[in-house]
Amino acid sequence: TRDIRFNRETQISQNMGYVLPDRLNDRHQVGPLESLAGARTLDDITVMLELPVEVEDRARLLDRELVGNHQINVTLTLDRPPVQISGYFVGLVSIINRVDPTGHLFEVRHYNRISQQFDGDLETICIPQAIADRNGLFRSTINKIEESPFNASGWYIYGARDAQGTFTVRAIEPRNLTNLIPDKIHLGVPAGLNYIDRLNWQNTAAQKGTIKTVLLDPLANNASEATADWKEGDKALLVHVYGGIGGNKAEATAPFGIVTGHFAYGIATVIRDPFTDQLRFDIDYWQVYAHNPDGIISGTATWANYMGDLQRGWLGSRPVSDVLIKLDCVTKDYYFDGICISPLTQLQTELETMMARYRNGDGDGAALVTPVTSCVQDSNQALYIAIQRIEQQVACHPQILDWLRSHPTHPQTLRFQRLQALGTALEKLLVPLGIVRPDWERNARQLAGITPEPNIFRALYKTVTSWRTMLPRFAYDEIARLFLKHGAKLWFLRTNQVGGFDADIVPKAPTRLFS
Repeated sequence: TRDIRFNRETQISQNMGYVLPDRLNDRHQVGPLESLAGARTLDDITVMLELPVEVEDRARLLDRELVGNHQINVTLTLDRPPVQISGYFVGLVSIINRVDPTGHLFEVRHYNRISQQFDGDLETICIPQAIADRNGLFRSTINKIEESPFNASGWYIYGARDAQGTFTVRAIEPRNLTNLIPDKIHLGVPAGLNYIDRLNWQNTAAQKGTIKTVLLDPLANNASEATADWKEGDKALLVHVYGGIGGNKAEATAPFGIVTGHFAYGIATVIRDPFTDQLRFDIDYWQVYAHNPDGIISGTATWANYMGDLQRGWLGSRPVSDVLIKLDCVTKDYYFDGICISPLTQLQTELETMMARYRNGDGDGAALVTPVTSCVQDSNQALYIAIQRIEQQVACHPQILDWLRSHPTHPQTLRFQRLQALGTALEKLLVPLGIVRPDWERNARQLAGITPEPNIFRALYKTVTSWRTMLPRFAYDEIARLFLKHGAKLWFLRTNQVGGFDADIVPKAPTRLFS
């Protein structure tokens, strides 16, 4: 918890149109839940609570009688912070046609689980047109969405019914993006590296309006073996990067035409879809996100909220590449005589701390990106700290060390040794000159995106010693390459301004230097 008081830089950012937690200014002891609820001016944030959740009805515990309009005094105890979502309900539909050529009403067919076709109930729903941002850009458009090639495979629609009973859509998600049927499979390390380096962002502008899913498997002998390895309940580390917006309504770019983009981690779980009974990916992002004019909030968010939201999501306006990394030494937990070590959970914990600190700016009210500070640095800082925490946990538990010594050839021991080797390789990648940056070691006290370096020479030194994290795509590609070389299976999800058609924008690949 932190006291929040806007400083001069925060007030300047607010005057520039950044969405800041104005209602929390001058409040004391603001915690992670309050910083999430008060992140925007309006109470327009919807969240989902992850189990387990303990519910304590304090009024009943005190034998108080609940009558009239008395509010029930309930305490919720959460293991993890809430997840940002868009809409209370979800459906799976195919858009048939637009009811009114200039309106927001569309006729859709629901998916029929029995026939496995879109021959279910016919319904009229509302898909509202997003409001343009301050630069005249639309995050999404309903123009020609009924003509989208993805209607055949369907859309998940997220929202709720309005006062008249019409289902109003808040977010969309193309079904064939997250199903377990890749468009292409590349086997072997050389083919995988070639895809990462050359093919993933090839001819990005020409890919406008398309989806591409690609599976890289360095070990499988054939395509069937590669896809069969992904099973219900499997988890994968997600790495995210997005590109820029070009065209008639192009966004401003950095000097020399550099498209910086954005970097984040997340998690993907293979689930059984309740609509189709088929396997698909369920994705949450761990967004270390600086304050911005769009009102995107740092925190855990579903794919539908961060990508598919009609007003704030990036599905319709930016090219995006998500890679789901499956490597058992990272994505499976370890159990040593009752002691559990979970690399993914440790990373999530570190990122949750950072995301909460970004929301309140460590008390200043704003987290701002500068040329030497970014989400790339702090997201990877969390990864580095997670590795250090695991090493410390092992070193401080004699039971774990005894177990490893007593089981030198056990599969779990060999898996843990591969985790240690990966950690060493990641450290060399994240600290390019072999020097752990001081602000990375002092994570509990300082974050790159919140505490800028006042000394110009130290700032320059930081820039030089962390150049791999300056450009999101470079960090994204290097991490993907490293995991592939360590035997990971990589599933790429690529979207390029998908949904309706906006003739004024063109997708631009994020810049990668030295490629």
